[in-house]
Amino acid sequence: MRRNLCLVLSTILAAVSLVLLPNTASAAAGGELAYVAIGSSFAAGPGIPSPQPSSPGGCSRSTNNYASVLAHDLGAGLVDASCSGATTANVLTTSQAGQPPQADLVTAATKLVTVTIGGNDVNYLGSLGAYSCQDSGSSGCGTVDTAAIDRAFGELPGRLRAVVDRVRARAPQATVLLVEYFTLLPDSGACAGVPLTSAHLDYERGIAARLAAATSDAATATGARLVGLASASHGHDACAADPWVEKYAVASGKSSYHPNANGMRAAAHLIERELDALAITATGPIRSAFPGKCLVAPKAVEGTAIELTGCADSANQQWTKVKAAPEGTLRALGGCLDVKGGGTANHTAVQWWSCNGTGAQRWVPDARGGLVNPQSGRCLDLPEGASANGTRLQIFDCNGTAAQRWTTAG
Repeated sequence: MRRNLCLVLSTILAAVSLVLLPNTASAAAGGELAYVAIGSSFAAGPGIPSPQPSSPGGCSRSTNNYASVLAHDLGAGLVDASCSGATTANVLTTSQAGQPPQADLVTAATKLVTVTIGGNDVNYLGSLGAYSCQDSGSSGCGTVDTAAIDRAFGELPGRLRAVVDRVRARAPQATVLLVEYFTLLPDSGACAGVPLTSAHLDYERGIAARLAAATSDAATATGARLVGLASASHGHDACAADPWVEKYAVASGKSSYHPNANGMRAAAHLIERELDALAITATGPIRSAFPGKCLVAPKAVEGTAIELTGCADSANQQWTKVKAAPEGTLRALGGCLDVKGGGTANHTAVQWWSCNGTGAQRWVPDARGGLVNPQSGRCLDLPEGASANGTRLQIFDCNGTAAQRWTTAG
């Protein structure tokens, strides 16, 4: 799937190390995107393999929640503050599961914040679970205080605005995205996996609509960007053929009425498209001055030589620009365009390598259309001006010839 990813506008360094992820950087280093994920279980991803090893037990964060997928795609340094059961109070003022209020993990260096919060304030999942329990004929079901839910909805827009305001106060340069909750229920009717009466279905659809409206209103009031996950997930509800959420009765280890791995991937890709619309991201081929020729990373194996080949709409030719002033990285297949061994001499090979934030992976355009590696002061180059498919890239003294002229996305 071709996706536009990440063109970030300033040097960034995350200063928070409380929450670590095995599949992303724990903090932004060497110009990586400093990203903080805030939210409840719909951000944390309980029941989705595999749990984050460093996640507090009660938070149940998954290595495949949307923040983790997004951070992997962007090469971001992720601080995942999300926690199952969180309310806006747990973002603003109240500690949870041994971690401070989630907004406290945002720093002045943070450049991207996603927020999915508010469902627990209005007992969305609690009421849905209680009614499903009652309507399926089970015993020991909870009750639903509809008056309390109405009161909570009266306070929710202000609480959501306060969340954005707190984030902005701590990270004035950050892009803040309010990510809606997934759609859980079909637009009409039900199914065996959703044991609700018509009256309870209507009530819960009403809660979902009010929650989406409150989130939208908060985005409008604060200038945060709204990620319309509620509408995007229509047709992927718990009754759908391709569900992005679990049904009520689930296998051991799963979480009732919560996002699944497919849903989290879809949410991450939706956020990526929003970042593209904001001109924060740009992905596409790196085109040579030689017509019809592009850079390719033949495979995602460290040490694989970067080659010239015929341009095609394939994943291994989609290079994501990740800019950190004044330098940036170029990424494909989850790794970086890298000068072998951090070398600086002419003819040093250029390869695919896991992104590591070193100078060997920094590139900056010059006025003649070249891509300069500042560490070496040399340019991305086709040896002897060769243009045949399979030609392997190197660095060489910058000279402005066709062998060194490249066009990148964005």
